[in-house]
Amino acid sequence: MKDNNVKATKIYKPEILSCPICNNNLKYCYTVSNKVVQFSSGKTIRIKNLGYKCPSCNDDVFFSQTANKLAFKGYTYSAKVVCMIDYEKTIKHKGREAICDFLANKNIEISDRNVDIIHKKFMELYEMDYDSKIKESYKNMLDKFKEIRICLDLITVNEKSYVLMYDYFAGNIIAIWKFNGMDDPNLIDTLSIYIKDREDISTIFTVRGYVSKFVPIIKSIISKKTKVYSFLKF
Repeated sequence: MKDNNVKATKIYKPEILSCPICNNNLKYCYTVSNKVVQFSSGKTIRIKNLGYKCPSCNDDVFFSQTANKLAFKGYTYSAKVVCMIDYEKTIKHKGREAICDFLANKNIEISDRNVDIIHKKFMELYEMDYDSKIKESYKNMLDKFKEIRICLDLITVNEKSYVLMYDYFAGNIIAIWKFNGMDDPNLIDTLSIYIKDREDISTIFTVRGYVSKFVPIIKSIISKKTKVYSFLKF
């Protein structure tokens, strides 16, 4: 994408700047990612995600979960655009040319080939064995950091609610679910399996604001010891 299409640059650093192992202050080391992202609003924004390390106890690089969730790894379309493509393809049953036209009307540039590539990636994540993936991620976090930190994001596309779960430390998506809105009882039932009253989950991040119904839903089922951090995208 041409840089002259970029409307703004947003720079993000980790939301928590203390080491999860020793609690020392993290220090900037390098930029983890620096990419131009097209958003569902039609805006094109450069997103810089700064990496930080603990200077004393480990080599792990920590980065902004807000920036990480704005777009899938390796792709320059926002997570919402990806979900919109899935909605138009699987719910509206549109072909790739019709999806290109739909997105073009929102000032989102995409080729029909990229529609196929992006939706294939979405389906790989959506159809993965998320139960095993979540359990594996939880175990790895507990083994290394003695705590679980996850990110939960909710993306609304018309009547559908997409919920994405991320491993905070690795930054990768470990589950994607689709629900019929936030009043769908399956939403709470599904999340409860993985987060209800788990005292080893220390932190949950979300880019949903406190005006959203999603944050109270999360808080209604988690342990009182679990902290919830809500951040705005911009």
